[in-house]
Amino acid sequence: MKEFWTSLVSLLGVLASLMNILQAVFPPDLWFAAFRFLNRALNYFSSYCYCDVAQIDGVNTNELYNAVQLYLSSFVSASANRLSLTRTINSSATTFGLSNDGYINDVFDGVAVQWEHVVTQYQPHTFSGRPLPDEKRSFTLRIRKCDRERILDSYLDYIMDKANDIRRKNQQRLLYTNSLGRSLDSRGQPWDSVPFKHPSTFDTLAMDSNMKRNIMEDLSNFTAGQALYEQTIGAWKRRYLLYGLPGTGKSSTIAAMANFLYYDIYVLELTQVRSKSELLNLLMKTSSKSIIVIEDIDRLVNPSKRSKMPQAATPQSYYDPGASDSVRSLEDGNDNAITFWELLNFPDGLWSCCGSERIFIYTTSHFEKLDPALLESSRMDMQIYMS
Repeated sequence: MKEFWTSLVSLLGVLASLMNILQAVFPPDLWFAAFRFLNRALNYFSSYCYCDVAQIDGVNTNELYNAVQLYLSSFVSASANRLSLTRTINSSATTFGLSNDGYINDVFDGVAVQWEHVVTQYQPHTFSGRPLPDEKRSFTLRIRKCDRERILDSYLDYIMDKANDIRRKNQQRLLYTNSLGRSLDSRGQPWDSVPFKHPSTFDTLAMDSNMKRNIMEDLSNFTAGQALYEQTIGAWKRRYLLYGLPGTGKSSTIAAMANFLYYDIYVLELTQVRSKSELLNLLMKTSSKSIIVIEDIDRLVNPSKRSKMPQAATPQSYYDPGASDSVRSLEDGNDNAITFWELLNFPDGLWSCCGSERIFIYTTSHFEKLDPALLESSRMDMQIYMS
């Protein structure tokens, strides 16, 4: 055994001496060209290809790098031995990430890939005579050449979608409301907002277990139904009617739905809306993946004219004067006043393109005052009785 180690040390010494002689004879440019040629030859015969995702693309931040970082953080904590932990401002969640030069395996559409986090340290410049250390961060994706054309684009799109979901779940959710005569802010927003921290969830909600399960399944199917809505050329929205006596948990149910979906909530105070144009501006400024709440809709219906309301089988035109006679305007005598049917049909009109994946929730404490036409399946997708 001793002779083996002696021979190995002697061989290494000979190789080191040979390398010194070759470096003295051949210029550095030739060495660099030789190594580059060797690397290309190895890559040509290799069955894998490598895709680098740098953190900085020129002078701008590479959004794909951030998306990959968030995507890997969703499962890296269970499979990596060394992690980097981060927590962003206004977030209650800790983000797990790959440490320097760490790697992790993933599978997409039956294809195995590998991600490696590469961190290169360098000293690009000096300040006051002292070098300032810097680093270059990137992710390297290793994928088989035969699979690159088949899944690379769809895999990266999948990562971007998953990263957006993670951001939405980690960011602070907001509760919006409109106020009378409020001017637009610097971003052109007509809504006031406060942090939404309601503790209600479906686990704590006092409701029949079958009803809770039905609601959660309906919400899950809605969020996963983008392809279905696109095929049917319909607006990606859902309408719910919550009815019951005051204090039966309508607000808690809305909060539980928002916490379940990680959606923001917009409470539309119709008594503070003065015209159709203002209502349209409010609805257009609501974001996708949000819940729009319209409370006490029975107050908008004129009890003396409920029998004249348009039926679902023969809907009235938005501009039919007869339709305006069937509901009570928010401001009597105003030609530009809002009708309830215009509000109800807003998500189905041309303005449905202004946002997607939105849920409209209507509440009432007087179910008996509602016209039967409101309860048609074409008007309300799901009715929830709160007892």
